[in-house]
Amino acid sequence: MAAVTQAHHGLAVRDLEATTAAIAALGFTDVEGGGGEPRRYRNEPGDAIGQLIAPLLGDEIRTWTVENPATGQQLDLVELTAAATRRERPGDSPAQGDLTIGIAAADPDAAWRALRATAPELARAAAGADGDDGIAFTLDGQACALTRGEPFARVHYTRAGFAAAWRFYARALGYRLSPLATDGDGDERWTLAGGGGRVELVVEEGTPVAPPDAGKRYPGSNHFRLLNADLAAIAGRVDAGGAGRWLFPPDGSGFAQIVGPSGEFIELYDRAASGV
Repeated sequence: MAAVTQAHHGLAVRDLEATTAAIAALGFTDVEGGGGEPRRYRNEPGDAIGQLIAPLLGDEIRTWTVENPATGQQLDLVELTAAATRRERPGDSPAQGDLTIGIAAADPDAAWRALRATAPELARAAAGADGDDGIAFTLDGQACALTRGEPFARVHYTRAGFAAAWRFYARALGYRLSPLATDGDGDERWTLAGGGGRVELVVEEGTPVAPPDAGKRYPGSNHFRLLNADLAAIAGRVDAGGAGRWLFPPDGSGFAQIVGPSGEFIELYDRAASGV
């Protein structure tokens, strides 16, 4: 099996074509299938995948993947029906399992200007600073950041909810967590090591709950990818009552999808599929 990229981040959108046009300004110009018909899954007989994902993402989705050929980063765009966009969160705490998606750009300022000039019908919040990562903004309700560094997924948790997340990553999935920093307000940042790319866990209280009409869907509103997974060991721990539940369980292909205790939606690839 060919090696896969870890820099693969998914987000739910309200208009697949409009979002695709907008992020082309950020360099995401390679569209799966050449921009023809997207993949479509329905909750109906004969569509095994559509029936399987319906409890999480609703009765119909359209989806394709776009890639930035300069950076190799991929964004998996998933368009849901209107009914599925207003599903309840897995909890009532802010930002549990939600992502900020870091998009690599050689010149974040120029990329931001290009995005602003494209697809004005999309909802975009005013840009702000994102620490060392450049420019923070929202695209159709999705928190994003333009960064000169490598692409990243930043997963948000409240302090009260982080213990369950820590057990999920370290004990169920088997990845290493290392502290990065703690600020004066008690917020924490951890790095999730071993998954093949930059994934950070941020523990804080300040991230607000996005209203349903902002485009955020829970659970499964966005997802990220981890490589080098020991899928057999993970399956044993999950099946024995560990944290997490399978969306696509391991089937020998080297790929699986799992939903964590706070609504985290993660694609897992084993070592062979990861190209190591």
